[in-house]
Amino acid sequence: MKTSGMSSTGNDRRRGKGVGLLLVAAAVLAVSPLHAGDGPISVILKGNLTTSSLIYVTPEAVDPVAQGNTFDLTGTFGYGAEVRYRIPETSLALGLSADYIRSRGAASLSGTTIPTQDGYTAIPVEVTGYFIIPLSTESFGVYMGGGAGMYFGNRTYSLAGVEAASVQNTPGFAIHVLGGISYRFLNSFQGLFEMKFRDLQFESVNAFNTRVIRYQDTIINVSTQPFKSRVETDGIIFQIGIAYTF
Repeated sequence: MKTSGMSSTGNDRRRGKGVGLLLVAAAVLAVSPLHAGDGPISVILKGNLTTSSLIYVTPEAVDPVAQGNTFDLTGTFGYGAEVRYRIPETSLALGLSADYIRSRGAASLSGTTIPTQDGYTAIPVEVTGYFIIPLSTESFGVYMGGGAGMYFGNRTYSLAGVEAASVQNTPGFAIHVLGGISYRFLNSFQGLFEMKFRDLQFESVNAFNTRVIRYQDTIINVSTQPFKSRVETDGIIFQIGIAYTF
């Protein structure tokens, strides 16, 4: 009976300590956002939609008509992250961001029903300067920005399930502009919505590593010579994200 009583008392003490630690943790979590929300640094996670992009399949052709031969892609989704620093006592901020965009579409090989996939993978890395418009309040913000970026990526092309591997890629460099709104729904958290225009472009060289592709009863002869293409975006980028400020 004595041993049982000692065990019960020990359990009560442990429960008391556990409750105390939980209360302290809750107090810290409740108080810290009050200070974190006033900090200059924001970490942002976002998703994006590119409304339209083009793959110029023969950009080095002599014939101007062939130069403009494109494969169109619409509704390309991506995601990314950004670190943004607001300069104290100003309405200015600087941001460094990186996105991952992957687009695939079903293409067609002239005169056949052979399945063909075409698309690209892109990693835009951008530096952006922001101006917070003075009509913004503590909860609601309006801002605009612009900057420049390096655009890395490669084309992904396959014929009857056989991929033409990427053998060389040349990144592009271009500028971008954007506008956005923010809404603070907690002391440290904001929701963001942005509309961006950017001239994402890069070049990719691909090549098949076989001269013969078999699809069902069809034999397809292809060249192993590398072929160059250029990827560009000509649409609007819509972004939605959440920011944690500290």
